This record gives sequence, structure tokens and C-alpha cells, in this order.
Amino acid sequence: MGSSMNKYMNLRHLILGLNLLFGACITSQAERMIFPLLTLESQSNIIVTADFDHPKPCPPEYTNLISNTNLFSLAEQKKLKEVTLKYQNVTTNSGPAGSIFKRWGLRQEKVETWTNTFWVACFAYTNSDNQDEICQNSPGCVVARFRARAGDGYDVSVINGSIFAYQEYKNELLNGLFVVLHDPNNPSDQEHCGMWSRFVKGKILGKFIVWGKDGKIQDLAEFKEPFDFLKNASTKLDLAWTKTPTNKTNSAQIQK
Repeated sequence: MGSSMNKYMNLRHLILGLNLLFGACITSQAERMIFPLLTLESQSNIIVTADFDHPKPCPPEYTNLISNTNLFSLAEQKKLKEVTLKYQNVTTNSGPAGSIFKRWGLRQEKVETWTNTFWVACFAYTNSDNQDEICQNSPGCVVARFRARAGDGYDVSVINGSIFAYQEYKNELLNGLFVVLHDPNNPSDQEHCGMWSRFVKGKILGKFIVWGKDGKIQDLAEFKEPFDFLKNASTKLDLAWTKTPTNKTNSAQIQK
């Protein structure tokens, strides 16, 4: 998997995490705040009330704690803890508990005009039709794609045993939490959330919040109606892992 895999993972983490966690340069026109992750022409119906240059104190109801039930329901808090534990010791050679290795698969993902090709280890669960695809960038860094047969599940990035990024899916569309949970330079912090949003049937709806290290709201946008976030993103990123043909059947055949 080598250098191309490292480039892919670094870029993916940058887009899903670092820009969201630490903000980005914002430009203003006619004193209007601009949301940095979307094209300018798509923002006519988006309300932006905080940006990197104009942070705002965080009201108590939006305190960026995973234990904050205004952001995460009790069921979601429980799920995040379960997912964290599930992937503690997972690698491409050792899948989650209750799963067995089935095969290696070749996948592609597009970022802007660049298409990256990478290997995943495919695991099936012995007591259900659920599947996990595991991609490992380096020791301590795992990206997993968990799906039930209907296309329900989640994508999760785990760094040093702690969830970094987490997105929920239903029928293969983003649906539910889309969050970045910690500063990648401080994975021991498993209490705070760096970025929070929700999707419904593939489109973002409601607030998109990014917090700074001081706990202030660094970016805040509100989507009053379902909005196609990925289509209008300033950096085009296709989150789908497209399958490509391969005859590889075991790790010995894969050149890393």
C-alpha cells in the first residue's frame, strides 16, 4: 500500500478533520461571513454566525462534550463507546470480534481530480450478514467501513485507539452523525468533540459546528433545509469506496 496509501490517508484526514478542527482562512464580502468548506455560489440560503476570524463564546447547550445530550443522545454516546472498543486492536490481519477474514479487496476513492487506489481487508461476521472493510495506514491508524446488507452502518477513523472521525449511513447515504471527535495530536482526549453535524438522506440539515482548542465556536453554519454538502464542497471528495476487480486472495500477494 506504501506511499500512495499514506498520501490518501493524510489527505482524507486533512479534509475530514484538520480543516474542520482548526478552521480555515475565511473571506468576507459586504461584511458577510462565508463558510469555508463550501463554494461561494452555493451559500445563498446558509446562515453563518461564526468563523475563524470571528469566533463566539460557546453557549452551555453546545458545550463540545460527547456527554452533552444536546449533541449526542444517550444511545449515540453508548454507540461511540462501543465502536471505540470494537476497533481497539483491529488491523488488516485481525478483524473485529465475531468476524472472519474473507478476502482482500481493491478500492478507489476520488479527491478532486485525483483517484486513489488502495487495498482493504474484508471481514464477514459469523452471526449476521454484516461486513467490515479495514484499511490500515500505519500502526495505530485504522479506517473501517462497517455495513449491514441494506447499506446501513458507519465509517470510522481510529487513531491510537480513539475515534477521530465518524460518519453514519443508511441505504449507503450519509444519515445521522458526521463528526470529528478529537485533536489528532491529542488522542488521549476522548471527551471532547471538534466538529459536529448531522445528515438526513445524504444531505446536511441543521447546525454545523466547529470548536477551537479554547472551547469557543470557531465555525457555525445553519442549514434550514436539506443541503447537498458534498456536491457543493469547495474540495470535491467522493466518500464512496468503489470496488475494482482483483484476483488477490491473501496478504502474501499484496505488495505493500
